[in-house]
Amino acid sequence: MTKTLLTLALIAVATPAIAASAPRPATVAVHMRDRKFTPQIIQMKAGQPTRLLLTNRDRTEHDFYAPAFFGSARMGPRDLGALSKNRINVRSGETRAITLTPRAGHYDVKSTKALDVASGMQGQILVF
Repeated sequence: MTKTLLTLALIAVATPAIAASAPRPATVAVHMRDRKFTPQIIQMKAGQPTRLLLTNRDRTEHDFYAPAFFGSARMGPRDLGALSKNRINVRSGETRAITLTPRAGHYDVKSTKALDVASGMQGQILVF
């Protein structure tokens, strides 16, 4: 009984220290405006938790479609639920965020809307 209480006390003391040592996610902001992504070359660090912040400053809805990138990244269930067919839809005036841990690589990102694609709404995600 004493060993059990001692073990529980040690776990209770160590748990806040473990939680405090977890790295804070880096934030990468991408703006959608004038039928383009800014920046068009998005850089992230491999293995580092990252909060991808997407802000739509246009009058129409846009999406951020990056199937290879999202398919290779680690995400929690809540963030996976924010995706719809490997894309994030962002309505006019809206900001959406997703937290993930990217894998090293070079990935394409684009809009799936025909007029956006024709206007050049595409870019690259570089994870190093």
